[in-house]
Amino acid sequence: MKSELKVEEQAVSSASDASGVLIAESVCKSFEGASAPALSNISLKVQAGEFYSFLGPSGCGKTTLLRIFAGFEEPSSGRILIDGKETVGVPPYKRPVNMVFQSYALFPHMSVLENVAFGLRAARKLNNVEIGESSREALNIVRLAQYADRLPAQLSGGQQQRVALARALVMRPVVLLLDEPLSALDVRIREEMQDELSRLKRELNLTFVMVTHDQSEALAISTRVAVFNQGILEQVGTPSEIYEQPQTAFTASFIGRSNLLPGKVVAVNDTESGAVTLDCAGHMIYSHATAGSAVKVGDKAFACFKPEAINLISADLVSADLARDKQGEKASIPCRIITSAYQGSQVDLKLLCLDFPDLSIRAVIPTAQMSKLSIDQNLYFQLDGADVSVLACINV
Repeated sequence: MKSELKVEEQAVSSASDASGVLIAESVCKSFEGASAPALSNISLKVQAGEFYSFLGPSGCGKTTLLRIFAGFEEPSSGRILIDGKETVGVPPYKRPVNMVFQSYALFPHMSVLENVAFGLRAARKLNNVEIGESSREALNIVRLAQYADRLPAQLSGGQQQRVALARALVMRPVVLLLDEPLSALDVRIREEMQDELSRLKRELNLTFVMVTHDQSEALAISTRVAVFNQGILEQVGTPSEIYEQPQTAFTASFIGRSNLLPGKVVAVNDTESGAVTLDCAGHMIYSHATAGSAVKVGDKAFACFKPEAINLISADLVSADLARDKQGEKASIPCRIITSAYQGSQVDLKLLCLDFPDLSIRAVIPTAQMSKLSIDQNLYFQLDGADVSVLACINV
């Protein structure tokens, strides 16, 4: 039965493989009385079979775009195409998508099987036998066949979420839209549901689009991630691209809590490596990882690096010459530990940079190393050029 569902879904979406199964072109959305637009000129393309996530803080516009795809909102301008067809003005029930809501939206007086069958009965395209077979097939896919006769209140939060998934899957959507589907679950069940979503995507080859504010969730299960900020699309990329190669200061600070040291570009290598040297408060910080075309000598820019890239060393082990390394390969910057948070195998530190007024950074070190350090201790942190990227001072 599972293979039948997979084949049918692949058939309806195959025509969109080349051009994208879900497309937004220059989409804008403004709400009456709002001081700023909810969406500003958003263009993106979701390919068939992807698990595509909209990621960003509350109020960034990600849910608005999902609701526009579902048909619950209309764009102020721009185009929306689903499976190659224009859908602006098309009501939700006529679109080849289904949406799983944050609240699950199950009917409490109906059994699990009746909840799953509800959409099919409303569509009136199948007889009772066919509806029953399709509904039980959907419950088999989400591994809940044995709970068909229970009421939603008799299920756990994770089980209720899987019922909501089954109710959407039974309609054979081209795209399944997920609105913060795991936010109401506790940590353990959330991790189980992440595995469940990954399994469904893999086995059914269905296209998923998920809204989330949880970066670890998006990075764990997505094929691509779109980062939103104040109605603007900051960056689209694979999880590794978003995490390791942020293109804007916002993406860098939002994903993985990247540190940003302000400085000025003093050298740009003309070779293909595009290496850049920044002067950050007198410290020459070298980056191997930056495309030189993005910045030029004299530009203000940030040295961007992850908390785990920081190497902490005691002040008494750093000579005055090393502390102001003119080559920048191993620039050592004075700092002091402000706070520490134990996290099992590692410790999360907040550091005050002594040469950067009002600037603190995050470092992550092994717990064993913390036993040799203390709060308010004067230290230096070092950065390797391979762990530093350079971002122009825009979109801060």
